[in-house]
Amino acid sequence: MRRYRYRTPALTGPWRESHDDAVRDAVNAKQAKYDGDQPSGVKWVVPVEIEVRNNEEAPEGVRR
Repeated sequence: MRRYRYRTPALTGPWRESHDDAVRDAVNAKQAKYDGDQPSGVKWVVPVEIEVRNNEEAPEGVRR
C-alpha cells in the first residue's frame, strides 16, 4: 500500500493513505492553500514535496 506525507523545510506531516489527505494536512498546517486558479487546485506557500512510499520501501520524494 502506498503512503503519502508532505515535507517542507520547517514541517513534515504524518503518513496518510492518500495524496489528497497529505495535501489537506499541508493546508491545515498553513503550508499551502486551496486555490482554484492553480492547475493543481493548491498554491504552496513554501517549497514542498509530497513523499511517497510503499510499506516495503524507503520513502521517495515527489516534487509538486
